[in-house]
Amino acid sequence: MRILPVSLSLALLSGCGLMPDRSLEYQQAKTLPPLVLSTGDNRAIKPLYAIPEIATLEQPVVLVEGKGRKQRFVAPLPKPLTVVAQQVESSSTPIVETKPQIVNDGNGHPVLQSSGDILQVWDKLNKALTAANIKVSDRNQSLGLYFVELSKDGKNTLYQLKLIRTSNDNVISLQKDDETLVESELSQQTFERLLNHWPS
Repeated sequence: MRILPVSLSLALLSGCGLMPDRSLEYQQAKTLPPLVLSTGDNRAIKPLYAIPEIATLEQPVVLVEGKGRKQRFVAPLPKPLTVVAQQVESSSTPIVETKPQIVNDGNGHPVLQSSGDILQVWDKLNKALTAANIKVSDRNQSLGLYFVELSKDGKNTLYQLKLIRTSNDNVISLQKDDETLVESELSQQTFERLLNHWPS
């Protein structure tokens, strides 16, 4: 059964050599006389895609020179720019940065509250932590987190200082993790320590 496909493919390959070679027959082609146009009917050659005459309200498009495909046009000039003086009135007054103060949140838990730019508060919080000798093990500015070590019952524990922006103010809270606040006494002591070293 295998012999049949092999013999068939050999027959097809050998058939290519049976075709006559006509690659040089063009050399025997006859030369025809050049094409002569009749002089009886002369029609003007029009451009296939003629540019129409258009006009704008300011000025018309003017043909400069040339004929047929070599025509050159002048495009209309754009309208001159008019400078309109606009007075931008800000409805909101600039926020003045204030030194943070300890306030109680809705649950009566102490937090630090400050107005002003959150980036400046972030920077000053960093300086206050350094001045108060509170060790920062890590930080994440995009999340507003400082990871700090605080001593409790003679043991160093890792906590989170979280800075968030509310509608009106910046709020700093001390947390055990992302969802749990530290007990009020330790929060109060830490915030008082930070306020004593807060840069002016």
